[in-house]
Amino acid sequence: MNGAAVYLFGVVAADHPGQPADLVGLGGPDAAVWRVPAGPTAGVVAPAPGWLRARPRDLLAHQLVLDCLWQGGPVLPARYGIVAPDERELRAALRRSAPRHLDALARVAGRVEMDVGVHPAAGAGAVYEALRPLAVRASAGRFLVDEDTVDTFLSRVAALDRARAGHGRVRATGPLPPYAFTGAVTGLAGAGALLDRSG
Repeated sequence: MNGAAVYLFGVVAADHPGQPADLVGLGGPDAAVWRVPAGPTAGVVAPAPGWLRARPRDLLAHQLVLDCLWQGGPVLPARYGIVAPDERELRAALRRSAPRHLDALARVAGRVEMDVGVHPAAGAGAVYEALRPLAVRASAGRFLVDEDTVDTFLSRVAALDRARAGHGRVRATGPLPPYAFTGAVTGLAGAGALLDRSG
């Protein structure tokens, strides 16, 4: 499939243990998913359909591939709709972007995202400050947490919730893939040939 256009789901490290062959891309069961290796990283791709619309089922298929990949290790999600003209163009773009992608993957390796909501929002700042020491990074109620710290983090959330009894609730959602801390791949360095067909 080297000469055919490919749809990009995301970027992983070359040694990522996930099995793309078990996944299905957009367009149904015949849309196999595979890797395009590019030195220290690889793009996870499928045949690019002739159409791309942000329909719920297609967005769900995109997310399912990413979530399955995450079970095997960190993945940088591509924004829905990113297409490369062929594997050669994608491979070249991935090589140019490798240092940035490797840094992003290293930042989230062994870590998960915890999203914390405070209802009503009064006092949210104090809640977030109380949780911040347990996180590697934090931003607007989202916390990047080491996997082995999740239980401690959830215990702290429960304690903060009890302390607010009668004055609101504190709830945590997670662990989640830390996509808020990787950012989405929306293009690749020097890759003018990558197209966004989601519009």
